[in-house]
Amino acid sequence: MSQDIHFTQFFTNSLALNPAQTGNYEGNYRLGFNFKAQWPFAISGKVYNHHTESPFIDFSFGDRKLKTAWFGVGMNFVNDEAGDGRLTYRRFGLSAAYHQAFDKNHRYVLSTGFGFNYIIRSVDFTKFYFNNQWVDDFGFNISLPNGEPVQRENFQMIDLNAGINFAAQIHEQVKLEVGYSLLHINRPKHTFLGTTERLGFRHQASGGVTYNVNERISILVNAYYGYEKKAQEITTGAMFGYSFLQRRTSEPVNTIYVGMYYRLIDALSPVIGYKVKTTRILFNYDVTLSGLAKPGRANGGPELSLVHTGSFYKQFGTKKVYCPSFR
Repeated sequence: MSQDIHFTQFFTNSLALNPAQTGNYEGNYRLGFNFKAQWPFAISGKVYNHHTESPFIDFSFGDRKLKTAWFGVGMNFVNDEAGDGRLTYRRFGLSAAYHQAFDKNHRYVLSTGFGFNYIIRSVDFTKFYFNNQWVDDFGFNISLPNGEPVQRENFQMIDLNAGINFAAQIHEQVKLEVGYSLLHINRPKHTFLGTTERLGFRHQASGGVTYNVNERISILVNAYYGYEKKAQEITTGAMFGYSFLQRRTSEPVNTIYVGMYYRLIDALSPVIGYKVKTTRILFNYDVTLSGLAKPGRANGGPELSLVHTGSFYKQFGTKKVYCPSFR
């Protein structure tokens, strides 16, 4: 039931969420970055004691030849550090996906993907305090042996994952998307103590609905469920988007976002954002609601995402993502 890496804005880090979403967007390339800081000032008075960074890039290709199908390849990196002992998790990931549309307008698209990760874990046990290092009338003396059965302070592992995703334009104004991914398929060995402990299968399900009220107003609803070894996480929420249109073409150029997300029995998180053409930035702050609210001073922490999509050609096509018309 220990803490795992998680983003409130799970829907912005597509490659970490589901390898089947690699290359699933309008354009040819996508760049993204996620940052999350947890428990600022709450632990040891440090603002940067628990933090996660995750940049990623993916490419989409093959649609011009295949017409109703295309491929995606991507790379992602995750760096997570926690606590005074700098418990570190670094992941270098590669992913690939195949996307198949069932009609020429791409109203219905089924995607499958596979991911390969190389992970490095490390920790500095000399920074921790243990009971047998306590000296009466003095305090903790960390130069004394800690007596812990530590076999190593770092190790590496290979981690495999796979996923499936389905997107459907069920109405001119409504798009539905659902996906499932399975992480730790090979159940890599995961321990600092030389035991046989292995990661459990991590099941991840996600879904979203986009409702375009008109050219200016949109509503985005997202939900996530994760389960591993009886530990689970549920996050859901929605954003309201308002677009400013070009006078000549009536196409959206800039969009502002306001919304709220909730992680079950953990935190409530208001979110704001802004999109300029094909670049979107979102910011949220987790307000802790669980039993950790008092020791954590209700500081769940800030989170930021930045995602940009682009095209190698002069104009974006309408091939991969179905474009509804309000006229």
